Amino acid sequence: MSKAKVRPLAFQVQTDPDTGARVTRLTPEDVTCHRNYFYQKCFTQDGRKLVFGGEFGPGTDWNYHLLDLDSQTALQLTDQPGENTFGGFLSPDDLHLYFVRQQRQLVRLELATLKEDVVYGVPEGWVGYGTWVPNSACTKMVGIEIAAEDWFPLSDWQKFNEMFERQPRCRLFSIDLATGERRVILEQKGWLGHPQYRPFDDHTVAYCHEGPHDRIDARMWFINEDGTHRRCGKPHENGESCTHEFWVPDGSAMIYVSYLKGSPERWIRSLDPVTLVDRPLTAMPPCSHLMSNQDGTLIVGDGCGHAASGHNTMLTGDPYLHLFDLKAGTTRKLARHDSSWGVYKGDRQVTHPHPSFTPDEKQVLFSCDKAGEPGLFLVDL
Repeated sequence: MSKAKVRPLAFQVQTDPDTGARVTRLTPEDVTCHRNYFYQKCFTQDGRKLVFGGEFGPGTDWNYHLLDLDSQTALQLTDQPGENTFGGFLSPDDLHLYFVRQQRQLVRLELATLKEDVVYGVPEGWVGYGTWVPNSACTKMVGIEIAAEDWFPLSDWQKFNEMFERQPRCRLFSIDLATGERRVILEQKGWLGHPQYRPFDDHTVAYCHEGPHDRIDARMWFINEDGTHRRCGKPHENGESCTHEFWVPDGSAMIYVSYLKGSPERWIRSLDPVTLVDRPLTAMPPCSHLMSNQDGTLIVGDGCGHAASGHNTMLTGDPYLHLFDLKAGTTRKLARHDSSWGVYKGDRQVTHPHPSFTPDEKQVLFSCDKAGEPGLFLVDL
């Protein structure tokens, strides 16, 4: 098929009409492309290459590619159907790509040779769900499996809500990436998601109670890797929704979005995983996803609208990427993303911006569908 094919890309440089920022479109306007999930490593350490998902063909499957920013070329890494092109990540040493195939296999791909090996196979009767996340050393990974009898594809927001209503049997587990050995950390009836090792602390695992924002009364949870000391990160206030939590890359805190029903404001808040002290960092426009730089002093968010109560679809209303400088106490519009936030080709995520910083913290990477097919963009800070 097309594995190992190198494709030339013609970057398009634009000036944002509202902020004057330099914005570079990295992928073609006629090919569906997207970045991986915003807290998964996509750039090589030097920032000159990044992994992404693209529908270059043959067929309509989205496969992994490695984009070289200097040569403006994309190397196709995979060619099989059913790749989870949102959940994959590069290893810290830039030697391997890890991703889940067909919700059944955890694959390790060697970038130099494109050789693949299966690290872990999902047992019969279970389905590999969502984004699986490594520890800082990339020796272990945490993931979620859902009982096969409870599983169905989450192809739109109504299916998302139906999964919450089903309260599927889920298990949170860890995998030893050297041996493939699995250890179940927690198993329960009820939808679990977003498993994340705390950076530089293999004993602490975060996960969430998944579902429509206005139906969850306590989203963020912590548990020790051995399954002990399960604790609620933060019970929600009356009418509060908490979303898209992530670890500051240095492991110092968990940051998340908080908003109250009927309120025009959203807040960036910080949660200590040990003391569970929760504090506000700054008010913000209505953003969906946030991600910080290494020490949490800079945060970027993708403006949206307000989640529609009852069916969890995203509404447009704020078309900007916002930059929050917590040291200076400033907020500014970085550039327009103009995402539709729509479900596209049966996927709820492909149009979402999911912004994050480049390794040198001089640019922000994001996806959107503001011109042609969904694609990847870099905006200069």
